[in-house]
Amino acid sequence: MLQFLPTFICPKAYRGRIAIREAFARYYANHHDRSASNLIRSHLESCQKWGFSTQDIANFEISTLFLATTNTVATSFWQLSYILSDPSLLEEIRREVQNVVERRRSEETGEEHAIMDITLFQSHCPLLLSTFHETLRLVGAATSVRSVVSPATLSTPSRPSYALQSPAIIQLPSGITHSSPSIWGHDAQDFNPRRFLPSTKAALDKETKRKQSQGYFPFGGGKHLCPGRHFALTEVTAFVAVIVLGFEVEGSVVPERAFQKLGTGVRKPLNDVEVCMRRRRGWEGVKWGFESGGKGRGEVDFEALVGDSDVRD
Repeated sequence: MLQFLPTFICPKAYRGRIAIREAFARYYANHHDRSASNLIRSHLESCQKWGFSTQDIANFEISTLFLATTNTVATSFWQLSYILSDPSLLEEIRREVQNVVERRRSEETGEEHAIMDITLFQSHCPLLLSTFHETLRLVGAATSVRSVVSPATLSTPSRPSYALQSPAIIQLPSGITHSSPSIWGHDAQDFNPRRFLPSTKAALDKETKRKQSQGYFPFGGGKHLCPGRHFALTEVTAFVAVIVLGFEVEGSVVPERAFQKLGTGVRKPLNDVEVCMRRRRGWEGVKWGFESGGKGRGEVDFEALVGDSDVRD
């Protein structure tokens, strides 16, 4: 990240990055993308449209892997941990998710499919979405970085003024404002699944709404606001919704959060969590799929992930 003697400071990571980049370059050079997902093909088409080279695209794919492993997977883990550790919350969210799933049986094969309409999350699953945002508030610790391009002064009535000159760099750690009692109240350190419900936010006074709106930025802000934030929200909540509705998970607890390392967007758990996972009664053998308002269906073989019997992970 600092571009300071990377082959000496972090040789293993440096060589690993090169190996991954070269593998992606070979992948695209040999046209393996023709059998890839719509996401990968669309990404490639967009990059080629704007004239990026194969090496450029390979580097971009490393960023995609970074986002998935450091943010998406970790956020899914934490949201599930918070939901599954609270039986009453789990039942409430199950009832919400039930309303956006349609079960169909194939006349040809007899297989049963559970099709989830992801466009209905906003209107039918407010508690599921609230837990997503509350999870990011607690475990998201991304740092926005900005360059000072012209002289500026930061000041508030109760704090000293800061004169900023180019080429200074400003870092905005979201973990500070996300956990501030002056913004979120006395329970700022606690997981409140209803904190981001529309009804909860409507009951706040104008000043508190303003502070929370400014103090919550897990996806950055301004013109650099993450363009993939809607995709990430849908990806995580859809996965969480399937696990919540279609599976029983025993032994889930919320682990302690590990120390935040530089460059990691979402904090990691301090220890592993061992659980026993099985299909819920009545949902055995169901194949899951996703639709966007009845358009564009994509199936996911969760059987390949969890197997026919209990899985210990």
